[in-house]
Amino acid sequence: FIRDPLVIFDGAVEEVDNETQTEHFESIQSTNWQTVRWKPPPPRNNPNDPHIGWRTEFRSMEMQITDFENAAFSVFIVLLTRVILSFDLNLYIPLSRVDANMQRAHSRNAAAKGKFFFRRHMAPLEEGDNGYGVKYTSMFARVVAKTQSHSDLSDLNSISTNSTSVSDEANSDEVSCQRKRAPVAAGCDEENSFEEMTMKEIMTGKGDYFPGLIPLVRAYLDYINCDDVAYAKISKYLDFIEQRSIGALVTPATWLRNFVRDHPSYKGDSVVSHEIAYDLMMACKDIGEGKRHEPELLGDFIIDPISTKGAYDVKLEGKRIKNDHLFELLSRYTQRESFSGNFQTDEIIM
Repeated sequence: FIRDPLVIFDGAVEEVDNETQTEHFESIQSTNWQTVRWKPPPPRNNPNDPHIGWRTEFRSMEMQITDFENAAFSVFIVLLTRVILSFDLNLYIPLSRVDANMQRAHSRNAAAKGKFFFRRHMAPLEEGDNGYGVKYTSMFARVVAKTQSHSDLSDLNSISTNSTSVSDEANSDEVSCQRKRAPVAAGCDEENSFEEMTMKEIMTGKGDYFPGLIPLVRAYLDYINCDDVAYAKISKYLDFIEQRSIGALVTPATWLRNFVRDHPSYKGDSVVSHEIAYDLMMACKDIGEGKRHEPELLGDFIIDPISTKGAYDVKLEGKRIKNDHLFELLSRYTQRESFSGNFQTDEIIM
């Protein structure tokens, strides 16, 4: 899955020392990862340089028509990274399946009708050895069973292994010993570690073993005790993404295609004329600015109008502020509740 680098900079070919620099490696590997990029620590030129650890870069986002859509997907990706770290999830699948997913994503209406390879069990397995000869039973399935039987969820540290019930005591940090031993599901290349799922199943869940990414994000928000104001905003984003994933709302690609196909000047010959292109760009501009609402694209989510009325340029002032004005500004902040009982007044000589 390697191909030649797409970008080569003048003066960074033979001049690069492969013993101390990673430019050549990055030139190839940075153009090979299409959805998620693995980023090793960059070399440090001297011991005092800051240490940058291993990183994973999500790079599957595409620019949407509106700021609302861009914010929704950006917030979702950030929260998903926190979910993976906090819940010790494993989303590994073979790289060949990642490339297959990219090819499938190029198909028309793939988001609504396509199927993609995704890991079946993100959390540690409860029984069996990676699915060989034993039916998968995931941690999420156990939670579902407990909930449906109206049992107390506080005994979820009790697990069943090979039909023998054992008690797995929780540590002082309320993390079970079994979870300590297997913080993430074991990665393997056998077929049972992943399966084909629709975007609806990936986002909202499948069966009793795969909870879905959106419910996991909501669980994380509950876990961190997200405040009501932020939760209401994030929940609006999650509802929008869910409607996209289940096909209730079309993707921008589908909307653009429908716009061109339904344009009076389109002759069905796959030729997008200047007139069609202009009208399409103006329609996108009006949608992005909240002047035009497209229900099939945005549903009931209304974009607030964007206007330059009242906007003005604020230049950075380089002049020194006078003492009287400075003290007046500082006094406003010292009157805040966060300063009460913690702020002491000292003589200031300027």
